[in-house]
Amino acid sequence: MNRPLTAGIFLLLAVGVASAQAPASPAAAKKPAPPDAAALPTVDQVLAHYTRALGGEQALKKLNSRVMKGTFVIASQDLSGTAELDMQAPDHFYSFVSIPENGEHILTFDGKQAWSFDPGSGLREITGRELIELRRSSQFLYESRLRALFSEVRVVERTMEDDHPAWVVQATPADGPPELFYFDAQTGLLLRHDSTQSTPEGDIPIEHRYSNYIAVDGVQVPTLLRHRDPAIEWQVKFSDIRHNVAIDPSKFAKPAVPSAAPQ
Repeated sequence: MNRPLTAGIFLLLAVGVASAQAPASPAAAKKPAPPDAAALPTVDQVLAHYTRALGGEQALKKLNSRVMKGTFVIASQDLSGTAELDMQAPDHFYSFVSIPENGEHILTFDGKQAWSFDPGSGLREITGRELIELRRSSQFLYESRLRALFSEVRVVERTMEDDHPAWVVQATPADGPPELFYFDAQTGLLLRHDSTQSTPEGDIPIEHRYSNYIAVDGVQVPTLLRHRDPAIEWQVKFSDIRHNVAIDPSKFAKPAVPSAAPQ
């Protein structure tokens, strides 16, 4: 099992097979153009629009968990499998990807500790900056809490994203590089998220794009997630999305290691 595929699958989180030809580095490392402050909305205006677009504050407050299941595809490698993301308030996270040719890939966070498992590397406890980033991204309804999770949040430019005019919000944590969030200027919905992900192989700039939103329990949820980093591109199409379901606590715990897997 090669490491680029393993790292790429765990970026599914985020929640987060190397291509024969790696795509160009994502725009996460590119500095936004200097803004004309007079022409930009405030951060509060952009985030309020996003909250309304999702379904409103009252609808969001009714949610305490989300389970998403779908199909994981790496088109360049002709690989596909199943994917599942489980999120429970306030900060529990579980990600599972199963590819017949490569086995199962698991990432868990129980609010304090995190682990990853893949057939090539076995079980690994996540620590350091990786854990800090995972703790932040595991917060339930993460993108709607930018003010609380980042020390500095500001609108930096207006751009085009997949033919949609978008406001770019730069969010800088107290303990890491800035992240970029692209909000549709017309609908208010999140279109893209650029970040730098810590991995055992080093920092990886990544892009996540969100589309095909549908209403689930009165809240808009993207059913298509597209991932891009310098080594790999993949996507997940979610076909089963449920809210406020009971999630087995064992899913967020340290994964059980199959007897034949490396320790």
